[in-house]
Amino acid sequence: MPTTTTTVPRAEPAERAAAALQIALPVGVGILAPSLTPDAAAYAGAGYLVGAAFTGANYMNRLGRWANRLPGIDIARAHRDTLGIATITTGMGLALGQLGGAEASEALLAGALEPTTVPGILSLGWWAAVAFTGWRLRRVFGRQKIQTETTEAVPANTGDPRPVTLADKMIAAWGRVISDPKNGKHKNQVLSDVVIYADRWEGRITAALGDSVNVSKETVSSLFGRPVEDIDIKYGTHSGEARITVWYTQRAELDPSTLEGAWKRVRARVLPKTHLEEVGEDVNTGGQVARVVADDDLDALPRVVNVGELAGALRRSIDLVSYEPGRRDPRRAIIRVMDHNPLEAGHDFPGLDSLVATPGGWVNIGKIVSGFPAKIQLFDPKLGALHVVIAGTTGSGKGGTAQMISLAYHANKMAQIYADPKGASNPAIPKMAAYSGLTKHGALGAMRLSWWVLQHRIEEAARMDLKNFEPSEMRPYCATLLDEAAQMLAPGAPNRKEAVKIVKDGASLTRSLGMPWVLINQTVNLDQLGGEQAIRANLLAGGTWIILRTDSDQVNLGDLPPGFEGLDPSLIPPVWAEEDDALVYDPTMEESDPRRTFGLGYIAAPGGRAGMMRIDTLEDATPHIRQENIAAPVDVPWWGDEAQMEELAQTPIPGFEEDSEGGTDEAGGRSFAGVDLPKVTKELTSEERVLAALRDESDPLYVDMIDQGDEIDPDDIDYVERGQLLAACGVPESTFANTLNKLEKAGKIHRIKEGKTSKVALGSRPEKADDEAA
Repeated sequence: MPTTTTTVPRAEPAERAAAALQIALPVGVGILAPSLTPDAAAYAGAGYLVGAAFTGANYMNRLGRWANRLPGIDIARAHRDTLGIATITTGMGLALGQLGGAEASEALLAGALEPTTVPGILSLGWWAAVAFTGWRLRRVFGRQKIQTETTEAVPANTGDPRPVTLADKMIAAWGRVISDPKNGKHKNQVLSDVVIYADRWEGRITAALGDSVNVSKETVSSLFGRPVEDIDIKYGTHSGEARITVWYTQRAELDPSTLEGAWKRVRARVLPKTHLEEVGEDVNTGGQVARVVADDDLDALPRVVNVGELAGALRRSIDLVSYEPGRRDPRRAIIRVMDHNPLEAGHDFPGLDSLVATPGGWVNIGKIVSGFPAKIQLFDPKLGALHVVIAGTTGSGKGGTAQMISLAYHANKMAQIYADPKGASNPAIPKMAAYSGLTKHGALGAMRLSWWVLQHRIEEAARMDLKNFEPSEMRPYCATLLDEAAQMLAPGAPNRKEAVKIVKDGASLTRSLGMPWVLINQTVNLDQLGGEQAIRANLLAGGTWIILRTDSDQVNLGDLPPGFEGLDPSLIPPVWAEEDDALVYDPTMEESDPRRTFGLGYIAAPGGRAGMMRIDTLEDATPHIRQENIAAPVDVPWWGDEAQMEELAQTPIPGFEEDSEGGTDEAGGRSFAGVDLPKVTKELTSEERVLAALRDESDPLYVDMIDQGDEIDPDDIDYVERGQLLAACGVPESTFANTLNKLEKAGKIHRIKEGKTSKVALGSRPEKADDEAA
């Protein structure tokens, strides 16, 4: 088949006209602006402001869906850069012409002839911008050659002239092979109105009156030598007419490396009955962004979208795909496919003042992959304090996130009670807390104090008929942070039943009393958070969930809260993907150390923008701590009395005393018929610890005499120095004196004074010792 080469414009006439206008308008406005009448100048200024607003919104990709119906919107979006430059240069010409008159316009247009003057420099810059616009648009005005293989047309009627254009040749070939009334494949289905572009040609197919267009793509493919997938045939206003488009180049929706092309796999495997709209470049990620829209026969997008499968269908890793369900419209979502994740570079913490909450209680703790801030709500003016759940495995940034939440409380002068069973998970938080309990024993004590603060505020609210919590300097918000929550709440944890009771009361009763809870754990499985549905329900309804990379322990994805459906946190990679991964080791190539995805995860807050996010980078919060911001719940009468506070921390809450039902056993109070479970040692009170230490430090013979109730001569009493006993029992000194007083009043010990020190012994004071003391 012979090949015909023809030259065609690179762009359509409308696009060439728009490009010419962008180049000529700044110059024309600069010349005409001084001669405008006041009325004309006012209309020109108003028109410019409207055009500038549209161009600015178009440049930032902020035009709504309404703009899709505007004629030429595709040209405006394709030329957003040059339109922006042309708008600026036009505005300069209009402003100088109206404000400075002909002299200012002349300086702008001709000042470049004197480049050493200030007007000359301004004129040079202006002309450079105009010239740059023309240079950027040079391809629009160009032409290109295309080759088409056609069968040499021999007119049936030798009286007709031979076709002289490529379009005529295509129509003639069509008439001979397809629409010929006698031998055509699809008789009387005529091709007309052929228009040839740089990347395609278009035409109209018309069937005989009363017939329908039924030309197959395979026939057109055979005639013009193009693949079937490069041919589109769409019916017009009736079945007897259709529009045909034949592409010379591969279309974006057929290119598997593009979002449109990959969406074929997504439609087939992950999100059937969906299509993409508003597909565009994402300047933040270097990739593409689009709206996922349900087809007409689908009322809403699926509630659960498996992001792992979505990333696989798009041929990307999970950290390079972001899927954000619509916040209001169930038929729409936002999909981002990234060449690089903008969160990889991280973003430094801007300072304590950045965490000051809005009147609605919102603070920014990081960024969403789309560039929007990652927000959480610390409190709501009507709902009260709001809870936070943080989940993530070691190395995922869980500690850094907890530190950021604590710093947010600190920035807003909220009191904090910190419980850390591990003892040293986050050294900066105790410096901001009003009370910190470290190790399992200390953490339980901190939780008990939080429970007692809650009881005071419940009683106070009932007594004073308080409805909504109003924070003040003397009665601030008081947050309780429980780190490594599973060590206190999971099955087998010591004192589990008491700890679960405290957290359950805290999750369900504290919001209206200004006492939010922050649970920090490796997973969000229900059994790891106490196994109480009430805890989960109140945490879900009461605030924000932040889920970072979790490990294989997160086996029950059903425990994930709303907004996280379809996510598998274990799929978040532990390190950022390297682009230079080689199949064969090259010792001459320097290898880069893997960089961990610290702080990368997902956030969901009521009213917030859900999506992939990363916490602000902050190694240590200590430099940002302000002493004047460290608050305490001083509205509680006993707060500040160290002895009483320590006593409350050491004593189980009511109903969980040593001998009460369902006390502090590690097995969680479970029992089985016919099986005797081993007894688990209960946590000792401060009195028991002092007595146990005193027995250990005393002479065993003397202890036996006390146990048997023998009469003891005062000279045989074995005394232990007070300092020695304090060191042995492990009871804080602030509680030690109070404990000794209680034991002595109960007749379990007695004390004597020797010089500047005192000594302690088991048993009540003998009569002879009383006489000597007198």
